[in-house]
Amino acid sequence: MSASCDHDRLASPGALELAVRVGGVLWLSGAAMLLLILALPGRELPDQWLIVLLAAFGVVLGAAMLLVVRAGRASVSLAHVAPVLGLAMTAALAPLTGGTDSPAREYVWFAVVYASLFFPLRQAVGYWLACGVVHALPLFYEGGATEANLLRELAIVVPMYVLVGGIVIAGRELFGGASRRAAELEAEQRAMAEEQSSLRRVATAVAAGSPPTGTFALVSSEAGRLLRADAAAIGRFQGDDRSIALGRWAREAADRTEPGGSRALHPGDLLYRLRHEGATVREDAGPGRHRSRLAAPVHVGASLWGALVVAARDPGAFGADAERRLQDYADLIATAVANAEDRARLETQAATDRLSGLPNHRAFRERLEHEAARARRHRRPLTIALFDVDAFGELNDRVGLEAADATLVEIGELLRGAVREEDVVARMGGDEFGVILVESDRHDALVMADRARRIVAQAPLRHHLRATVSVGLCDLDSAATTDELLCRAEASLSWAKQHGRDLCWVYDRTVVREVAGSVRDSSVDRTHALVGLRALARTIDAKDAATCEHSERVAAMAARLAAARGWSPDRVALLREAAMLHDVGKIGVPDAILLKEARLTQEEFSTVREHPVLGARIASDVLDDEQVTWIACHHERPDGRGYPSGLGGAELSEGAALLALADAWDAMVSRRSYSPAMRVAEALHEARVCAGSQFDRAAVDALETVAVSRELMVTAARLHQPTAA
Repeated sequence: MSASCDHDRLASPGALELAVRVGGVLWLSGAAMLLLILALPGRELPDQWLIVLLAAFGVVLGAAMLLVVRAGRASVSLAHVAPVLGLAMTAALAPLTGGTDSPAREYVWFAVVYASLFFPLRQAVGYWLACGVVHALPLFYEGGATEANLLRELAIVVPMYVLVGGIVIAGRELFGGASRRAAELEAEQRAMAEEQSSLRRVATAVAAGSPPTGTFALVSSEAGRLLRADAAAIGRFQGDDRSIALGRWAREAADRTEPGGSRALHPGDLLYRLRHEGATVREDAGPGRHRSRLAAPVHVGASLWGALVVAARDPGAFGADAERRLQDYADLIATAVANAEDRARLETQAATDRLSGLPNHRAFRERLEHEAARARRHRRPLTIALFDVDAFGELNDRVGLEAADATLVEIGELLRGAVREEDVVARMGGDEFGVILVESDRHDALVMADRARRIVAQAPLRHHLRATVSVGLCDLDSAATTDELLCRAEASLSWAKQHGRDLCWVYDRTVVREVAGSVRDSSVDRTHALVGLRALARTIDAKDAATCEHSERVAAMAARLAAARGWSPDRVALLREAAMLHDVGKIGVPDAILLKEARLTQEEFSTVREHPVLGARIASDVLDDEQVTWIACHHERPDGRGYPSGLGGAELSEGAALLALADAWDAMVSRRSYSPAMRVAEALHEARVCAGSQFDRAAVDALETVAVSRELMVTAARLHQPTAA
């Protein structure tokens, strides 16, 4: 027998409950068989009342043992009750049921099997011998208890008990070992699954581009928990003699500290050894509170970036495979760091103009949004200036592309040197530069911009060239949005170029509108451009049968609403002109999104939300700044829940409000893939319900006036006519 035979089989609660439960079942079974003996025909048994009493005792004891198990109060002593009282009852029943011929003597087999199944080997042997004695007792009181008879009885019975009991114990050990191996295998599989799940969580965070600080915190906690450590940390090496903790985790709150803090590396330190060996190092019985430490290197590319360290209080806490498991996490840290560095490099490249090294148009817009929000929040001034190199096309033709590009680089350097360190200078594209003059009102900004203009005009450039720039400025008080700010600075720049160049001009609504009106009446180029944009708008509408002629209908409705509001014919014409181009920005929306019949995802809707801004930019070279603003704001709402800028209330101009209602009206009374057409009465009711929230109240009042006209009714009826299938 193995040494495990002497182990107490009832040490676990599960085995103990099973033993008591089996004992209860055996007592109930024995009582039932005892009553069966009385019921079977044969020899008349004396003292039957005593047999019935013993059977009743068996029922009570068996039921009590089962109830004790259900109540969760099983004990080792109760497990011994079943065989001990069973042997006592068998000894008492034998003389009552036939002595040496008594069938009750077979009950001892219950005790043999039960003891062999649940008790250690030494206790089981004791029970086997007791069973032999109980089996031989009838020989004494029947007068046949000679030494020879007793020896023959015991020589036959006891070996049988030993043989059967040994077989039971051998099977118990065999199946128990298999169960233990299965449990060990299950534990290994659980540990492997836990490790894979942990690594997958970290890998997902790394692949998703989570911020390094979050990734470091996640890796340190996951590695610490998986390796059953008490603490974990991620350190980055600084030079050869210092490290800084970028991520920390501790099991107990008393050990938790925030990342950060640089510490020196000393010879003999774990990190010092790793720094100089470049491989995993460990301490199994080191000094200090945490006796066990394990550190894995983090290599980024060919260089040693840092280390991942876990620590535990118990000596030798980390197994042989802990090094491999910790290195897996260290490799994920390396990937996260490399990805973060790549993203930072790509973001820098994406935000930098390759020719001049200055921020590009995208970076300028992002910084402008940030600075404008900060200026509004703190009620501080802000002005932007747009610089355009005069006659740059002629310069390019005269000296060639390479020299012209070199001139742009020099002008960019001159502008950068002419403004303050906190100001932002960017190349907007082509021969245009943008400058964000922070904390500067229009007067201070004009002084700085004019100084920069004079510096450029007076500076001798390479190839013996000279250049001048025209400058347009607009301050934040003159624009509601950054788009308006840029549009009005462009308008000022156009004024400066049209009035002699080498000038600075600050946005003035009256003068710029006067110039824009003059250009609109006289410019053949503008007429051609406007025709082209109208053709583009019609092309966009024609992509979907439901939106065919949408722009024309919106323009007509917007004009009717403006007339109902008392606008002059000239201003009605301006609104009609802008309404024709209100959706031209949808040229930047992919057809897969534009023509999608199902509900748009959040990401797809974010793409659609950009079309008013893009449309305003496209139309800005043809329309005046007020018309451009109407286009940019035709999806804004009085309650501020519109897009793209979330304007509301007084920030929303009347022209934008009328255009928004005209656009929504056409959508309501037209068939769309996602909704049927409403009848005029239904659409009017919807507009009234949304007055003050989605639609301007005055615009809705104008709609009710227009809606009673026969022309509108006829138009709506035509839209409801079934289409030819």
